[in-house]
Amino acid sequence: MNNKSYIVFPLRRIAASVYDLFLLLGVWFAVGSFAVWINGGIIQTKWVGPILVILSTWIFYGYFWMNGGKTLGMAVWNFEIYSTNGGNITLQKVTIRFFCNVLTILLIGIPLVMMYFSKNNLSFSDYLSKTSYKKI
Repeated sequence: MNNKSYIVFPLRRIAASVYDLFLLLGVWFAVGSFAVWINGGIIQTKWVGPILVILSTWIFYGYFWMNGGKTLGMAVWNFEIYSTNGGNITLQKVTIRFFCNVLTILLIGIPLVMMYFSKNNLSFSDYLSKTSYKKI
């Protein structure tokens, strides 16, 4: 295991995610309000809302992971992500990690169990995006 690695067990990941969820609620309200304002007070197409939520969430995590390696929730719980190959966190890694985390949520956290069985204690999203955590 890389000497920078730090095992962040599921409870800490979930706690940081809940913290970030409160920030995301503000982002979603701002984006939704702006979208309604642009469209003259109403959005008639049903798929616009979910697309705005997914896109704004991806931008939120992408910005924070690429600029500093952590969100506010991760900073509170004293961990951040880094690239296991020594490079920067790229947009490709952010995208892979984001959609793996969406899959983890849809599967009620079952992919997090992989960290108990993997050699380096990596979860599904860590393994596929080639990122890991370190303590700050």
